[in-house]
Amino acid sequence: MKFNTPWSLLAPLGVCALLAGWIALSAANLQTASFSLLVYGLANLIVYTDALDFILRLHVRRRHIATAPTEENRHLSIDLAGALPAGARQLVPVRPYAIIASIHNLEPLLDEFIDAFAAYRDKVWLISDGSTDATVLRLRHSGWRVFDDGVNRRKPGAIRRLLERLPPHIETVMVVDPDIRIRGKNGGSRIDFERFVRDFQQSGAAAVCPRVMIEPDGFLARFQAFEYALAFRIGRESLADYSITSGVSCYRRNALERALAEHSLSVYAEDLQNALILLSHGERIYYDGRLVVSTEGPGNVPRWFSQRVGWYYGLVKVYIERFKEVWRISRRTPFAMYHFVFYLGGLSLIVHPLKIVSALLLILSFISGFDNLFLANILPRNSLINPNYFMAAIGSYLALGVFALFTVVPKQERAYIAPIVPLYLFYALTHIAPMTVGYVNWITVKLWGRRVYRDHYEPMPSASTSLPLEEKTSLMRKAS
Repeated sequence: MKFNTPWSLLAPLGVCALLAGWIALSAANLQTASFSLLVYGLANLIVYTDALDFILRLHVRRRHIATAPTEENRHLSIDLAGALPAGARQLVPVRPYAIIASIHNLEPLLDEFIDAFAAYRDKVWLISDGSTDATVLRLRHSGWRVFDDGVNRRKPGAIRRLLERLPPHIETVMVVDPDIRIRGKNGGSRIDFERFVRDFQQSGAAAVCPRVMIEPDGFLARFQAFEYALAFRIGRESLADYSITSGVSCYRRNALERALAEHSLSVYAEDLQNALILLSHGERIYYDGRLVVSTEGPGNVPRWFSQRVGWYYGLVKVYIERFKEVWRISRRTPFAMYHFVFYLGGLSLIVHPLKIVSALLLILSFISGFDNLFLANILPRNSLINPNYFMAAIGSYLALGVFALFTVVPKQERAYIAPIVPLYLFYALTHIAPMTVGYVNWITVKLWGRRVYRDHYEPMPSASTSLPLEEKTSLMRKAS
């Protein structure tokens, strides 16, 4: 993987060196201070929960690998080899499929989109989601299939409308975002795209999720690259045939039509909602990491913050609205119960207030380390403020990160990700802020019909867009 700028490598290395020096000097100057095991455990709650979740998922993932007959199948969450007799898989031709996408004002990135999907042009079907620029005109002039009703339905509604326009013989659809790139064998994938589709068609599953990776793009992208590697190569790969789709997933057409017929058509956590609907009806969704697609992450902190606020607003919204489906899915296996009830509902939602306290204690501990280092004695030394808490947390998280780097991250990506591993605890702590805002947004929308922070998933209303149903209802009440 190539580095875009030298500072993107030197910056994390420099910060790591300064952090190591700070820990060493702070430990050398540390004086006797009150220490509480209870506060220590609470301060390290984020570390412990992440570590235990990682170990459990790694164990379940290794069970999949242990039964995989070939090295290729070790990147799947299910055993596809048993679907057909040996040697028969390659003899079955791929059935009709389409690559579909909803596009909106794509003109600034249109050339990149055309280059990325030129090889699949005959399979691509597009729908304009209320574009007001020259996107549709330029695509049609270049010979691409684009439907345009002049309506902004948002992605789920646009995709549902596009499915109505597809020829009836197309039975498989790959839903993509315009900014993704399908990587070939020389770009990280182990199989070509048609092999991915053919295997999916023969599996009989409702959907399959490929591995999504972040393209190299500076300091922030390194953290997201590590985050995505963990989310897909340990998270989804551990979920067997009750996995969760992403923004780029392949569906059996009638399964996607069924999901969108029951969908709220909200853009928030739209893929999670699709997955919950399908899984609750007894369908199967698996992960196939042999195909890699790449996307660009948010290029700056404000954009990243806005994205994560939308993610976690969508999580709590869909989880509560679809809890009946969640409970039905959780009864499949003990690990399904763990993921959908204990992890998503417990660790991600219910335990979140304790994670806020944990993050605050670690921040105070981090600051007290500088206070101790420079002998300022501004902060008191008591059981709540002790540099040992942060030093223990960052040491434990570093060990976890290094272990994950060599067990989960592909070899060709380790050099790119390695410099930020010592700093990943800071990234995890920073995540608490957008998570909290996302959850608070859901509460304030429910109570007062407005948000404390408007993320970019739901822009200001205009002639072609509308507010979410909760806010629209609130405004109508006020108007009356």
